[in-house]
Amino acid sequence: MVIPLTPFVHAHAGRAKLLKFIPATKSVACAKPFSKVLALLGGQRMAVKNQYQDLLRAKITSAISQAQAAAGFSHQGVKGTVLELLISQLFEPLLPADVGVGTGQIIDSYSGKMSGQIDIILYNRAILPPILIDEKIGIFPVESVLYTIEVKTTLNATELKMAHESAKDLALSFGYLPGQKGDDGNEKHHSIEKLRSVVFAINSDLTGTGLNEAERYRKLYGEDTAHIRAICVAGKEYWYDNGNYWIGFKDGKGFDEVLAFIGGVTNTYRDVSTSRGQPCLGHYVIPEAKGFVATKSRDVLSVQLTCEECGIEGEMVPNIGSMDITVNGSISSKERCPSCGGKMSSENGTYIFKKGRLLESATS
Repeated sequence: MVIPLTPFVHAHAGRAKLLKFIPATKSVACAKPFSKVLALLGGQRMAVKNQYQDLLRAKITSAISQAQAAAGFSHQGVKGTVLELLISQLFEPLLPADVGVGTGQIIDSYSGKMSGQIDIILYNRAILPPILIDEKIGIFPVESVLYTIEVKTTLNATELKMAHESAKDLALSFGYLPGQKGDDGNEKHHSIEKLRSVVFAINSDLTGTGLNEAERYRKLYGEDTAHIRAICVAGKEYWYDNGNYWIGFKDGKGFDEVLAFIGGVTNTYRDVSTSRGQPCLGHYVIPEAKGFVATKSRDVLSVQLTCEECGIEGEMVPNIGSMDITVNGSISSKERCPSCGGKMSSENGTYIFKKGRLLESATS
């Protein structure tokens, strides 16, 4: 299993502290501009107003307006309609082309464990491809998943708790295949960045001058880890955890918070993707068959093996690298008996290897 690194943006390294900031056009009590404070804390640089941003804002305004209108209906299909709108009108057209956008479940190759239903999954199919039932719904190997987005029509304490538990399960219960190989051609363990779980809400039940969403979440997870890395409520506020502080703002203009949310994803997804390397798809698709047989592809000396449990016989061409070595005794296979799972061993004898190849054997 690969050991995960703690990401530096939209991530958590221990328990986050709360730090409120006012909009970038003003200054904080220490008289430093908001953008400079963010830079000191490892945050995101604020973009100067430009036409690219204006066009992006217009597309966001249209997508959120449609989603808010759909969220106002009372029929059972509201959540599905909102998801379709957000995927087709917001995330898919506005994210870079190498980010896939889907919905469904995440799978772990080690145990076959499946996640619950994830609203929006941002993934890189170049790492490992999902199995899609239609254009968007499918099963996604955890190694290819960069972000998960839990969508809430109205974010409340109960929904936030559910999102936290889902993010916690993804963070603690899923193992990642290695995506690098050593000089010997075998897979090697390496550090990776786990998927990042975030929340995107159309509305929130927070009102007045009480808690903001970061404070509410901080109160919820308490001594636990903040498994949710960012929270965005359209038209209201945006927060992300930089590992030490929750950084964000409330009451922006023209969906500033959604711009910041998308900017945060686009600034970080490549680091997550690159850390995964190139895992082997075969770990997911090759069956655990016990009936594999072998036929020699060339004339080489082999060692006769016998299962110590059931007595089944077989043969093996030992792989000892490129060593010159003489073995006095028995040789065992790392592979277990295909019939009963017992240990496969040779008779005691003398086995002579030159540059890794078996040249001579004599059993006692």
